Amino acid sequence: MKKTVCCLLSAAFFLTLPAAALADTSVDSTTLFRVSQDDRTGFPNKYLAPATQFLGLDMDKLGDGNLSVHLYGWGRLDLGDKSFNNNQADGSLTYGYMQYRFREANAQARAGRFFVNEGIVNEQVDGLSARTDLPLGFGVSAFGGATVHTAHIAGENTDGKGDAITGGRLNYRYGGMLELGASGVYETKAPTLMNPNNIALLNGGKLGDHRLIGGDIWLSPVRMVEIMGHTSYNTETSGVAEHTYLLNIKPFHDLVLTGQFNEYRERNLFFASTMFASFVTGLSDLSRTVGGSASYSLVKGVELTADYKHYTRDIGNADRMGGEARFNLLDNTLRSGIGYHYLRAGSGFAVLQTFTTSGVLIPTSTASASFHEARVFAMYDTQKGYFTSLDTIGYFFKERINNVSNAWEVIGSLGYHITPALALSGDLSYGKNPQFIDDLRGLIRLTYNMNYTGKGGAK
Repeated sequence: MKKTVCCLLSAAFFLTLPAAALADTSVDSTTLFRVSQDDRTGFPNKYLAPATQFLGLDMDKLGDGNLSVHLYGWGRLDLGDKSFNNNQADGSLTYGYMQYRFREANAQARAGRFFVNEGIVNEQVDGLSARTDLPLGFGVSAFGGATVHTAHIAGENTDGKGDAITGGRLNYRYGGMLELGASGVYETKAPTLMNPNNIALLNGGKLGDHRLIGGDIWLSPVRMVEIMGHTSYNTETSGVAEHTYLLNIKPFHDLVLTGQFNEYRERNLFFASTMFASFVTGLSDLSRTVGGSASYSLVKGVELTADYKHYTRDIGNADRMGGEARFNLLDNTLRSGIGYHYLRAGSGFAVLQTFTTSGVLIPTSTASASFHEARVFAMYDTQKGYFTSLDTIGYFFKERINNVSNAWEVIGSLGYHITPALALSGDLSYGKNPQFIDDLRGLIRLTYNMNYTGKGGAK
């Protein structure tokens, strides 16, 4: 199905090229050439030189002016050793669809590969979607088609997804102060894994089916207050998957206060994954985040931010706190900042974990995940000639990792605007961390961004 859809979308792309001369067209192209060396004790040395191309195309006002085409994808070729997934070359169509906007009821329809982000739904689909407003403040949207298979499970001919997916959302909106929504997603039955090394075989090789329902809300009773969020429920595990809510308060022009609450039941939320489908009773999978931040514009070009988050898990707790100062100077040509954060982690919060034969997660209490984080950065760009940036970040561990007490990296960038639409730049980074004694990387980037009017002239 994936190959068929990609061929159809490629054909649609070339068929629409003649129409581009009559449309408003935007081209977005980035070419990356990265160079690095992987030299670790106990592993063979690798020389990595992947060349990656990202390409996007948007054509608006086709046909009667309401039709548009949108394409974006990437491709990679390894000029040295294989850099990822044991493939010398790889690529994917991220999205590629045609969209028609109707003149009434805010209605639209899409066909091709696209993302659906409505209510609790966050999916990539090869198929069709449509939405429209209804009388009395109601609205409805629906989608359906084939699932997009982009991942690989070692030793399997499947990525664990079902073959087809469908879903939609019904919403009600009252003026400019309230919107309520109910949405759901249904994916056909997940396949059974056969490789004896896969952890899913602890559950008979069965993967969880991806099926969720839920509700969402947006509320702004007064201009300075905004509340938004959603709750989802897994119909296969018969349990709540997540709650995620955000509160924004703007008491006056220069101050923004934000509060957030997130709670996840990881097995219910990630039931379709290999790991969580195999877990049996006894799993501690609750995680919760509660926090807030305050941003204040001290004077023009100077913004101060302070933030705090408390993480709660059945296997350990942690607090992250800190702040940042950002500076926007010289008519937006110089942007810089300095920041500091500290993660104070309790016993059991460290990421070192093991599994018993029954699939129950056992945390470690022999290591600490606490660390200090410091960052300084600066960027200078006149949009007409040279541009440059420097970014330094360091992590200082409470307890050594692989007998190393810190990790740090310095990234420098230098580039030149060849034309207003074309820029050539290069990055060079160097650092040290518990995994690499010396981490030196280089990257060359060619970026092209241009908009054209329907008469072929640049905007």
